[in-house]
Amino acid sequence: TPKTRNGKPKVKTKRSTKLLHPNSRTALNIVQQSRRHNLKLNKAKERASRLDSIVEKLLWFQSNLESDKCYSKFEYTELVERYFTRFNDELEQIEIIRSVGCRKPIQHGARERSIKLAQEHELMLFNSTGLELPDVFNKKNFREFMEWDGTPQTLPRLKLMRFVKPKVKT
Repeated sequence: TPKTRNGKPKVKTKRSTKLLHPNSRTALNIVQQSRRHNLKLNKAKERASRLDSIVEKLLWFQSNLESDKCYSKFEYTELVERYFTRFNDELEQIEIIRSVGCRKPIQHGARERSIKLAQEHELMLFNSTGLELPDVFNKKNFREFMEWDGTPQTLPRLKLMRFVKPKVKT
């Protein structure tokens, strides 16, 4: 009898060609396995999209930070506020396209909604619990961030911090 690597005999399964009853245990097991498989795929897609958005944000900061400069909280806050306005040009283009001629008002509606939703969410985080950003106040962490290659696989090596909008003292 043929054996597998661990020494156990191979078990041959029969493939039945007859139809299964929809309420049978076998059919329910097949449905359960396919649901589980779909759930795993969806979770993997969500995880990948979340990582992609974090990578995109960090790459924006990497391209807009000066590597030889030491940042204060005030300067970093200005940079974060500039980050919030990064889509203003695209929103203006959408408004121009919408105002020209007799175009449909919802031509770029999905993109506009997604941009506005992302901006509102990030602004809310910045004003409340903090936005997860690269740590530029520690020289070692800042140097590692500036040398980062931009791949999601090396993202766990970076030290990120929650940066909250500083309170103005009067």
